[in-house]
This record gives sequence, C-alpha cells and structure tokens, in this order.
Amino acid sequence: MQYHGVMIVILTGDIRIDLGKFASVMANRGMESIMRATLIFWIIIFAFGVLIGERYGLPGWASSLSDRGFATVEGLIGHVGEPIPAAEDGDAPPDAAEASPAPQTPPPTTRADQDEAGSNATLRINDAGLQIIKDSEGLRLEAYNLGGQWLIGYGHSRTARAGMKVSEAQAEALLREDVKDAEDGVRNAVTVPVNRNQFSAMVSLAYNLGVGGFGRSTVLAALNAGDYNGAADAFLNHNKAGGKANEHLTQRREKERALFLK
Repeated sequence: MQYHGVMIVILTGDIRIDLGKFASVMANRGMESIMRATLIFWIIIFAFGVLIGERYGLPGWASSLSDRGFATVEGLIGHVGEPIPAAEDGDAPPDAAEASPAPQTPPPTTRADQDEAGSNATLRINDAGLQIIKDSEGLRLEAYNLGGQWLIGYGHSRTARAGMKVSEAQAEALLREDVKDAEDGVRNAVTVPVNRNQFSAMVSLAYNLGVGGFGRSTVLAALNAGDYNGAADAFLNHNKAGGKANEHLTQRREKERALFLK
C-alpha cells in the first residue's frame, strides 16, 4: 500500500517500509526525532494488526489498538507531500512563526501623559507677548531703509522693498509670520512644560536675540534645569548692547520677565 509518497509493502510474514524515503520526507518538515519514532511505532502496530488479525483474529483490545495505529498513521503521513510554507525569518522553521506570540498593542496613553508630552506643542505667542514686540520694534506703514536693508511694519524685512506700504492689520500679519521661527525655536529648545505666558515671553526674547542666541541664553539654561524663578530673573541678563546695559533693552526684558511670571 502507498500513503502519499511513503511506500509500505506488506507481504505474507514480511513487512518492508521504505524508511529512507520516509525519513527524507519527514526531515523536510523539520519534525523532531521523537515524532519519527512515534510514527514508526504506530506503523508497526498497524502492520501487526493487519497481518495477525487477518490470519488469526485479534481480541477487542488488540483490534482497537490496531485501528488506532491505522488512524494515527493515516493522520501523520496524510500530510506528506504537501508544500512546506517558507519561514519568514530565513533560518527559523515554519512552526516557529506560528508559535510566536501575537504582538501586543501598547496600552493607551492617559490624558495626563499626553498633556505632559505635548504640553508645549500647540503653544503660540499670545497677544501680550506680541504687544511687547510691537512696543519694542515700533510700527512703520511705509518701507524704510536701515543700514542698507529695507524694513516695513514691525521691522519686517523678508518681503519689504522700496515704496512698499501696508495697513496696520497687514503689518501685524507679517509680524505673526515672522515670529513663527522664534516660536519653533522655543518649542525645540525647551524641555520642560511651560504655560502660554512663559512661552510668549521667551518667544519675544528669541525674536530679539535670534533662535541661536536664545539657545545660549541663561533663561533657557535655568528653565531646562527646572528653575523657573531663576529663568525669570535671567531675562534681565540680556539687556546689553555693545557690552553695556541698554535702557531700551532693559525695559523690554522687564516686560518679558513680568509676563513670564504672570
């Protein structure tokens, strides 16, 4: 008889099993030696039942055992010859992927976690911070040249050109566009949660010092160290022009410090 590529020859008083072909098939499936030994055992039980049972008959328990051997052999070698699925990991056997536990979905973050992680991500400069910049820069609705550079509105330079005119609303819109770089710079540099007033005060400072200057400021150093009061006082350190304290800058730093503490 033949079971899907494994030849079992049963002759009178003689049993021959093509173990070479059988072992080759089983090796392709990556089965361990214990399974091969189990299969051989049940083949022998099955063959014993066929030979002896047909000649002499078997008691009920032996017949049941022989039937079990037949069912086991049929179930095991019935899969021989089926295609073997490729292992995704290359070296791992196919069953290894099936035995791997399903990936676990990470637990959802709480609202508190989200607020702490992204507390600064949506902050924008508020009206109080924008007013500090407006008061410091001054408003010019017609383009003017300063040091070889054309400016307009609240010190806007990117699109300013000779003869250009804007309304007050347009000047504010240009200022809000200009402060975006300072806003991004503050968000990227600050590593602790801040409120909107604190953020706006630092944007005003970064707009004046430049993003690079803010990154080197004593305000940022104290704040990221967790010293909020020290950061507020550090605003007053950045009031010099040409190495000397400047009255205009001192007034601006005091406004920024007050907003930071508000």
